[in-house]
Amino acid sequence: MKNLIIMLLCLSGISLSAQKSQADVKFKLYEYSEAIPLYVKYLEKSPGDYRATKNLAISYKLINDIDDAIAVYRSVVTMKESNTEDRYEFIQLLRVQGNISEARQNALLYQEKNAGEKASNLIKSIDMYDELMIDKDKYEVTNKSVKYAKSVFANIPFQNGFVVTAQGDGIDKSGWTGKGYTKLYSTDINFSQLVPFAKEVMTSYNDGPATLSGDGSTLYFTTINKKSILEQDVNTRKLQISSAILKDGKWIPVEWFKFNNSNYNVAHPALRNDGNMLVFASDKPGGTGGMDLYYCTKQNDNTWSEPMNISALNTSENEIFPTFDNTGNLYFASNGLPGLGGLDVFVTKNEGNTFGAPVNLKSPINSSYDDFSLSTNNDLQSGYVSTNRFATPETDDVAFFSRKVKEVVKPMEHTIIKITVLDKYTSIPLPYVSVSIKDNQNNLIYKGMTDPNGQVMVEELPADHYKVQGLLNDITTTIATISKDEFSAPLIEKTITHNDPRFTLSGITINTLNGPPVSGVTVTCENISLNRTSSIVTGEDGKFFFQMEQSGDFKVLGEKKGWLSSEAIYETTKGLDRSKDLYVKIKLSMQQPTEKDVIRLDKIYYDYDKCDIKARAAEELNRLIRLMNDYPDMIIELSSHTDSRGSNAYNATLSQCRADAAVDYIVGKGISISRIVPKGYGESRLVNECADGVNCSEPKHQENRRTEFNILECPSCPQVVK
Repeated sequence: MKNLIIMLLCLSGISLSAQKSQADVKFKLYEYSEAIPLYVKYLEKSPGDYRATKNLAISYKLINDIDDAIAVYRSVVTMKESNTEDRYEFIQLLRVQGNISEARQNALLYQEKNAGEKASNLIKSIDMYDELMIDKDKYEVTNKSVKYAKSVFANIPFQNGFVVTAQGDGIDKSGWTGKGYTKLYSTDINFSQLVPFAKEVMTSYNDGPATLSGDGSTLYFTTINKKSILEQDVNTRKLQISSAILKDGKWIPVEWFKFNNSNYNVAHPALRNDGNMLVFASDKPGGTGGMDLYYCTKQNDNTWSEPMNISALNTSENEIFPTFDNTGNLYFASNGLPGLGGLDVFVTKNEGNTFGAPVNLKSPINSSYDDFSLSTNNDLQSGYVSTNRFATPETDDVAFFSRKVKEVVKPMEHTIIKITVLDKYTSIPLPYVSVSIKDNQNNLIYKGMTDPNGQVMVEELPADHYKVQGLLNDITTTIATISKDEFSAPLIEKTITHNDPRFTLSGITINTLNGPPVSGVTVTCENISLNRTSSIVTGEDGKFFFQMEQSGDFKVLGEKKGWLSSEAIYETTKGLDRSKDLYVKIKLSMQQPTEKDVIRLDKIYYDYDKCDIKARAAEELNRLIRLMNDYPDMIIELSSHTDSRGSNAYNATLSQCRADAAVDYIVGKGISISRIVPKGYGESRLVNECADGVNCSEPKHQENRRTEFNILECPSCPQVVK
């Protein structure tokens, strides 16, 4: 029996190992749909396998099953073998899903372990989400290469159609993608069919993308560096730029580009319309990082000048796929500059040898997937962009975009704009939100603050296009757009939402004696869980607000010179549901002392039959110490009282011991013993009916167990009429 059990265990181990091996084989063959069930079955019995879990997440991602990819990546990022790039991939998937709040939380965790340009641009990208989505309804976007079940991308104008890069249908396949090698093809504007282009200069490996001179007689295209073909590992082979000229209807290879190198990549050529500048991408040493953009200029002898790094555009990540339009604008793709995720397309104005600041083209030209190789010749009224947003992330298509035409409507003479700001999670209107209205040139036109109903009304703005956004607690709201057409109505209503997953502590400082608010109080809020403290000084209304992280413990205290500081209030957000609750509300009671006042310190508690000063009792006594420091001539009697349980003599002795202990603590903090008279009253000064023989509840007895101080003398104290 023992041997049988051992044999079964061995067979079980072999079975598990076989499942993983089969899954790994499918994964390496890019057969992700077949790898997934094998990994799932294996991980049911071996859930801690980091590599298998990560491969499963990648497989889901590459078949465009974003929800399942996110679910698995949630496990990946918690594993001890996980690295920062795993979290980065997780964040990008959350952005694809539209889960911006969770993406930002994870981006902050990513930044903690990977501070730098990449992390800061990632957070900036997430914070810019609403701005980057503002034009999402201004264009129609259609898939022009939908009929092809393979990648078709990077179209450039040629005659009455395009030259595109597309995967071939031959038996030769790329060892990196497992699919046919890419080649150049010509097609019409409807992408009706793909006809091999410049076959005589294509290689046996990947070719494309390409660029053509204005007259169509000179071709530059990306291909494999011939010297690096000898590399056994396809991942170490390098790209180069080859060139050819059209002569007698045939393409003839020429070596017009002298800057290829088998030690690094040189790729993605783009000719300016006048033929005097060539921009390309390279990871040559000395760059900013990843693939950088470089430019060469045509010299008098028709050779290209030494490449110059376009530092104004490059980041630590990749800037690739440059293209020019007919007015000199340079378009390129970047996954380092702030964007929607993956590669985003940017535009920069090229004048001479200078390049302006890059501008993100926003949605829907860009998406949370990879978008690149833009082609337009009418100032983005329409054009083409390559993208992998339509099918699976491994398949690229050419999308056509065109700006929607709107009917012009005559504006009203007087239009009121009503803006409402709501909390995203509870839909509660938010007061004190700073609301700005800007025009299309980003000029500030109006700035105001929401009222207690979370609203602001704006009048007498001229009819134009505007963007509305709010700011509260350093977090921006969504952006609402106002079009010129909307001014044809007497009222424009816009709602923007504030996405802050924290709770709001809403409080007020009041005078204990008569209840009015107290201004000038320094209120501190300590997040005990994170050891983080923030403070604010109250205004005339005595109100204060703090943001409280979820699942945290907090301590709140108010202080003002010459006043007895408030009791420390402890709050927690543990167990609160942010989808139901926004506010945690408290009051801080402040008291300004006068001579002969008797002030009770409620939270000085002692262990049974003990006189020791505990931590919470020390906090209460610290309030008294601060007050006595504010009034150096204050002399007090500090009295301790017990309840009626126990003998009179016992209670008198215990209360005196506790009063002495409190005095010792105060003296230890620098207050002269001559200013304090300790007195233990035992049960002689009960504040309720709970005398000997009376049956009372514990809360009733607690009312009698108290510590008080009586101000015997204080010439400098204010003379307040009660």
